[in-house]
Amino acid sequence: MDELKDKTILFVSPELKTFKSRAGGLGQVAEELTKALGELGLKVIVGSCLYKYIVIDSYKKEIDFSDLNLKEAGEIDVIIDKKYKTKIFTTEKYGVKFVFLFNDELTEALYIGDLLKFSIFFAKGILEAMKLLNIKPDIIHLNDALTSLVAIYAKDDPSYIDFSKAKFVFTIHNAGFAYQQIHSIERKNLLNLHSFSLEKLIWNGNINLLYAGIENCDIVNTVSEDYAINLKVEGEGMRDVFVRKNVFGILNGIDVDYWRSKTYKNATIDNILELKLKEKEKLIKEIKARTGKRLKEDNMIVIMPRRLSSQKGFDTIMPLIEEFHNNYGLQFVVLGVAHPNDNVGQDWARKFFELHKKLEGFAFIYSFDEELAKMMYAGADLLLYPSLPNKEPCGTGYMMSMVNATPCLGTRTGGLAEVIKEFDEILETGNGFLVWKEEYSTEAFRRKLEKSIRIFNKKEKWKKLIWNAFNTEVDMKNVAREYISKVYLQALKM
Repeated sequence: MDELKDKTILFVSPELKTFKSRAGGLGQVAEELTKALGELGLKVIVGSCLYKYIVIDSYKKEIDFSDLNLKEAGEIDVIIDKKYKTKIFTTEKYGVKFVFLFNDELTEALYIGDLLKFSIFFAKGILEAMKLLNIKPDIIHLNDALTSLVAIYAKDDPSYIDFSKAKFVFTIHNAGFAYQQIHSIERKNLLNLHSFSLEKLIWNGNINLLYAGIENCDIVNTVSEDYAINLKVEGEGMRDVFVRKNVFGILNGIDVDYWRSKTYKNATIDNILELKLKEKEKLIKEIKARTGKRLKEDNMIVIMPRRLSSQKGFDTIMPLIEEFHNNYGLQFVVLGVAHPNDNVGQDWARKFFELHKKLEGFAFIYSFDEELAKMMYAGADLLLYPSLPNKEPCGTGYMMSMVNATPCLGTRTGGLAEVIKEFDEILETGNGFLVWKEEYSTEAFRRKLEKSIRIFNKKEKWKKLIWNAFNTEVDMKNVAREYISKVYLQALKM
């Protein structure tokens, strides 16, 4: 730790949780990890963007930044196919300095538009902003494909020579083909790179920004050990690269103080059921206000606050919803949105709307609403997390749920494999319910749902289960300590 005392870490992410640019887990993890690093005494600079609009379906809503305490720090020119005048804004939070790029054209909306051009802009813009602010990082921590070009330009462009001596870390939050940022080689001139640098971002004849990050950084990790193993076995088309770079996993965590309801502040095993009932009543009231649905206090409420996409395993549990609603009185609350360009996700939204109309105890809210998600985690009885095997890098929703005494029924994949332990009815050990990858099926989830109902009806055993879930260790400060020991200190030795 002493070796990092005088070092500066630049942490780069296109999305951040509380700066109105979160699309998924990356935005949450990026902000909560840097907060934890700052609280442990490290000097951390976060580089990101401010986006003009948030896009829901085809509707664009302008974002109001007036409550973010931003200060304009100057203006830079980012040269790509032309000169893009870009404003730099800064603020401080949790003892961490945040630096933002804003350009009307290239930061119009998160993950919308020409993402290769955005990646070039983001990389050059971050390096230009560091020059403007006279910040010389010792470690540059990049996150996912859209940030990878920072390492390329720092080493290729003589005007960024001061950054070329930094150690580069690359964290893979999702290596799926849709997240690799694959672009035609015919667009190579837009990058304006020397040929030896260009070679380091070409994979299978295409520009591949995920490959660029892996190939050009000193240390490469991902967000769970299970996912790291999977990448080195199945590989998402880059198995040999993951093996050669010895990709390893550091399990994500959460800011427990942020995600845990204040109702549970003084929770004990003796009052946990009483506190859960208070939160359940709040959730029932909120669902009625939003949807008109009257959920029952005595029946299990099963929640799925998830992005609507093909990776989430909805097709596996879809046949069970109506069956368990009608035969067991299970109630379901689904919260989520699909990416505007994701036809599969849009199709799931239509299916959930149909169930919302058909079933009295099924509520679907098409929204990305963090406050409602927090109410769901705190007030539900069970979280359903049927991720496809080997397609869940980590996930954090089950962590948010468990620290609110809501156990999870999920697939033993990604981070779930490390965090969730099957509840043993005799020994009363374990904190949730797992479907193993090898048995992944609708029938396997049926059996585990039946088990959860059986235990729910045995109040003393249910109390022990939710207490075990409540005490699951997922604090982000422990994750930060792992990054210090396994990543940052190791990078400095290279």
